[in-house]
Amino acid sequence: MTSALSLATTSNIAFDQFCRAVMGLVHESCCAAPSLSVVRSRPAQPMRQNSLFKRLGRDAWTETVSTRDSILPTIRGAFVLPDVTIAHMDRPDAVHVDVYVVDGRIDSITPAGAMQPPPQATVFEEARGGFVASALIDMHVHMPPDSVLRLTDLFLLQTLRHGITVLRDAGDTDGTATPAALASVVAGALPGPEIHYAYGFVNSPPARWSNSFGYADPEQAPGIIDRLRHLGATWVKSYENLDVPRIVALKAAARAAGMGVLGHVPYGLGHEDAQLPDGQHLFGMAPPASIRRDHVFNRMIDWDAVDDRRIDLVRQVSADRGLAVTPTLNTSTGVLDLERHHQARDEPTARALPSFYSAIVWHPRHGIPAYRDIRREDFDRCRRAVERKHLLVNRLFGDGVPLRLGTDTQQPFVAPGIALHRELEAFEQAGIPRRDSWRLATATAASALGLTDIGTVDRGARAELVVTRSDPRHSSWSVSRDLTATVAKGTLITAADLDVAIGKELARFEGAFGEFTTRLLARLTMRRLARNFVS
Repeated sequence: MTSALSLATTSNIAFDQFCRAVMGLVHESCCAAPSLSVVRSRPAQPMRQNSLFKRLGRDAWTETVSTRDSILPTIRGAFVLPDVTIAHMDRPDAVHVDVYVVDGRIDSITPAGAMQPPPQATVFEEARGGFVASALIDMHVHMPPDSVLRLTDLFLLQTLRHGITVLRDAGDTDGTATPAALASVVAGALPGPEIHYAYGFVNSPPARWSNSFGYADPEQAPGIIDRLRHLGATWVKSYENLDVPRIVALKAAARAAGMGVLGHVPYGLGHEDAQLPDGQHLFGMAPPASIRRDHVFNRMIDWDAVDDRRIDLVRQVSADRGLAVTPTLNTSTGVLDLERHHQARDEPTARALPSFYSAIVWHPRHGIPAYRDIRREDFDRCRRAVERKHLLVNRLFGDGVPLRLGTDTQQPFVAPGIALHRELEAFEQAGIPRRDSWRLATATAASALGLTDIGTVDRGARAELVVTRSDPRHSSWSVSRDLTATVAKGTLITAADLDVAIGKELARFEGAFGEFTTRLLARLTMRRLARNFVS
């Protein structure tokens, strides 16, 4: 028990507190919800007005947030990115130019050396000779709950380190994750990322998560939308157990309020039935009758019935109805990493987070219940499904169907920041050129979020940028090797400073939570957890 004692004395976190926090992480992911039969026997407690955020709403709550010192150095105000190439996605590049940023916006773009920067401007020499491109947008994340582990800053730092300055959070399972992430930015600890969010889950009872809005009757839709707007949500998460009339009413109420709708096609419905404006994870693409059981894993892997005829139907419905799709292809890759857990736990994705993620949360036997003890034949099904998903995504792209790049962070081997680059790789494997997928993750995503002044590197645009040594549109480009700086809301943060801050956050865990401790915790907590939740 020496490690447990160290845990308590070094980090002021009690052993039982850590156990409870890790147990919460194991069940945090909205897409790893237990099966419906389990939920009915153990429904989540309803959402309660038990926090300032929920009681006051977004605007009034913001006034209560105390300021914090910045947790890393930044360059603000006025600065120059000298003699760079602007990597455009929609037109020829601008070569050998100086990009001048003032008060958060691109003030001018001039031939290199043509303008004498004012004395108060910082010249960021590390940019010289490199590339500047629009920063990325992750269209499907889940921030960690606000717990004794204090993971929020680490997630935000990793996001910025990977050139991502805008997020769409697709659901907060316990109601604490969104306020914690917003608070870090509002308080001034970090300059970004900017967070757009859905907050709660709208589903028919019983609730799968405590932060849910019970939706039993279509007439409830306007009231739910009003409540979400009060909480600052700009998106509505249509979730499980809903039928077509309730989905139709929810979409109508959201549209009237100027809010977007994203979500899961509920089990038992097809993509053509639900017609969600932004369907997540390719749920509903497989014929409902072909899915062997109501379980998230089966909905992910049971794709053998997705033949050309089915693909053509999905394509037609998507194109005719203007339905967007957020495939989160990298979640399947992460599940396949469970088959090679011993190797995957030593790779960059696992190293991006504290070791208890790979040792516990992403453990193939003790981790997220939905993905425990996967059989070899199901890994084979998953591989076949990946091939069909790539084909579908390729054809949807060819049809001009809106595609969003999102990650579903905290699923197995899906870490903040790095996962979006794995999604870019997955799109490339689906036959979509990197230039096009980068555009989808910048200008196209910004348009979907209603942001008209980002996603482009032009005079007057908000400075949301990546500064890099080589062309980020090439497959050989590497975040760890080539990204020099991220510019979020006109504030420049160097990759080196981000690495130092990330290292401090990880050291806070690794110094106290050694491998012995994580193994001990796995033994003590996961057996009891498995008795309460089944996959």
